[in-house]
Amino acid sequence: MDGAEQSGVVGDLVVVQIECIDLKGLGELAQRFAAALREGDLVLLEGPLGAGKTTFVRMLCHELGVTDQVRSPSFTIANVYEGPVPVNHLDLYRLEGTDDEDVLALEDYVGPSVITMVEWPDAGRGLLGRPTWVVALEHRDLETRGLRIEAMVPEAARRWEQARER
Repeated sequence: MDGAEQSGVVGDLVVVQIECIDLKGLGELAQRFAAALREGDLVLLEGPLGAGKTTFVRMLCHELGVTDQVRSPSFTIANVYEGPVPVNHLDLYRLEGTDDEDVLALEDYVGPSVITMVEWPDAGRGLLGRPTWVVALEHRDLETRGLRIEAMVPEAARRWEQARER
């Protein structure tokens, strides 16, 4: 993994921050992160266009055993992937500025038997429930990104630490 990684428990949160990570390092981190994910997790992915949110979801899905082709759901809003644990992948970019009537079904994609990953989550924050994880990606240059992962509940933080020990 390129760059300096900082990790630790901050309050109830585990924060992983990597200032500069390349694609190979992102894949290695996705492997660790996938080991910490469980059914019922809600993962919010933040960052500008082209920061690598869908790429990271694709890597996570691969590690979770999803064999479906993982594509950006920008125009469909939601993709559902089958695997040992089903993954619901939402992209709410196009929902900015819509009223609540247009997004009422979002909560149907979150549940105890799926992992839900949401890109551009702002439009659904009130409907999706409390996130388990927040992932933020930033551009550094063409080859590298900045990455931060936060566990939003203590139980998820414990799972992260257990996944790091494997």
